[in-house]
Amino acid sequence: MKYWHLSIWSWITILGLPSLSFGQGDWAVYDTFVRFSPAVYSISVEIPQQYILDRHEELIKQFQDLQENYSDIVAGGSETLAGQYMFTNVIRQFKHKMDVMRDQMLTNNRVRCAGFAISPHHLVTLSNIVKSATLGGAITIKDDYRWLARAQLQGADDLTGIAVLRVDSATFSHFVELEESLGLEEDMYSAMNRLSTPLPIASYIMTIQRPYDLPSSPFSGIIGGYNRLLGMFEIEKYIQTDLPLYPGNEGAPVFSPSGQLVGMMATEFHLGNWPGVTFVIPADIVADSALAIMEDGRRERGWISGVNLGQDEDGILVEDVVPQSPAAVSGLREGDLIMGFNGIREKKVWNLIDHITKSKPNEIIRFDIKRGAQYYSIEIKTSPRQTRQ
Repeated sequence: MKYWHLSIWSWITILGLPSLSFGQGDWAVYDTFVRFSPAVYSISVEIPQQYILDRHEELIKQFQDLQENYSDIVAGGSETLAGQYMFTNVIRQFKHKMDVMRDQMLTNNRVRCAGFAISPHHLVTLSNIVKSATLGGAITIKDDYRWLARAQLQGADDLTGIAVLRVDSATFSHFVELEESLGLEEDMYSAMNRLSTPLPIASYIMTIQRPYDLPSSPFSGIIGGYNRLLGMFEIEKYIQTDLPLYPGNEGAPVFSPSGQLVGMMATEFHLGNWPGVTFVIPADIVADSALAIMEDGRRERGWISGVNLGQDEDGILVEDVVPQSPAAVSGLREGDLIMGFNGIREKKVWNLIDHITKSKPNEIIRFDIKRGAQYYSIEIKTSPRQTRQ
């Protein structure tokens, strides 16, 4: 009877059961999906109907003003009957389209995105979508089958595009523990540095979305590149992937097969009818913003005021210094080459800017400077960073 002590995997091997032959990677993906899919929610943000009506009226008024001054625009100012008729017809068509759009928005006055739970009462998502709730609309979250609860916008980081929602009327039994997922049992600085060391290009990744309001579904892809620039937010170190991004799923989480949080779906870029490329906000940026917002309601950031930096083949070039600015008072001069900071050798300007924006106001950053044939060490105190509106 000793054969009964064989493991289940031994029996599968002996019997050759193909239906149960999963690879290690398959099981990792399955386990990650089972663990985290209940933590992913659809988010619906209501746009107040009065805002829609006021915005419609504002746009119509702008085009009516344009119509009154058409002679300055059409045919170089010649008031021909044909030009007048053409322009009036354009205005009429525009007004009709705006009326149709207004009626459609009043019928379904909501915008959609996704988010995932990061605590029993918090979700993380994209700020540029949920901030529309500041117009006075309501935020509602939905699981696989029902609208679950109302959420409040706890805070948003315009610099990174991250927002945190708080839900008091429901408790999330499944959530992505950022401290555990990101290794924050280490000190914060070590964990962020470790997480900033990316998976290799072509690494396998997966996302959990709700395509067209279907229940949670996993999708797979690979990492195509790092540090991509898009112009969406001021921190632009996006991960390029070939993951599909379905409508209303911006804000969905992205994982490695083993369950490490890779980032959050941000946007998709198309050129004509060519296939799209998807961009992901890296996990260290998501965690940095979200944890600060959960604790303080905001993420205060430092900046070095009064200096423009550029990339030089020998290092980071100080292109311009504003007189009497904090940078100038600290001793920084135009033409200096920054070779590193805080004892770290660094020659890439984006890495330095990333470090500065992750600092807090009134922190001291020590720059290693090359000026001609001389080397200097200059300490500069960061100022509060003002984000663009």
